[in-house]
Amino acid sequence: MYVIAVVLGTVFHFVYGFTGENRIVGYFFPINESTWEHMKLVYLPMLLCTVLFVKRADDKWLLGNLIGTWLIPVMFYTYKGILGFGVMAIDILNFYIAVLAAFRFAYHFMDAVWSKAAGVLIKILFIAQGIMFIVFTYHPLGLGIFAEP
Repeated sequence: MYVIAVVLGTVFHFVYGFTGENRIVGYFFPINESTWEHMKLVYLPMLLCTVLFVKRADDKWLLGNLIGTWLIPVMFYTYKGILGFGVMAIDILNFYIAVLAAFRFAYHFMDAVWSKAAGVLIKILFIAQGIMFIVFTYHPLGLGIFAEP
């Protein structure tokens, strides 16, 4: 599943351009080179893999997805803060690591038993993340994560 998610994420990077910058497509696929838009490259492929192969929205998979999604800005701003500049090869490596971390988390906790409240919170956060992608795609906040490098 990891390879499928990485391949999908790589292809999804170009979908918006391939569709002639279709506005509806932009809600789900990156529309620019901002860190925020690149987070979609983990979120949607991981969601598709969860639906297709896990067959249910298990809390561990959803939380793994969120962890991988948010590792994109954490790793990007960490290395960029250290180096003082961005490197495309490191950005690509960060994507692979984020997806790997998402899957590793989900597999590691697959048999863990969590409270019902934890499951509800994870689902709420996951859905909120999806809504934020849709809202902030064309109405980004004035924060650095939404700016194109």
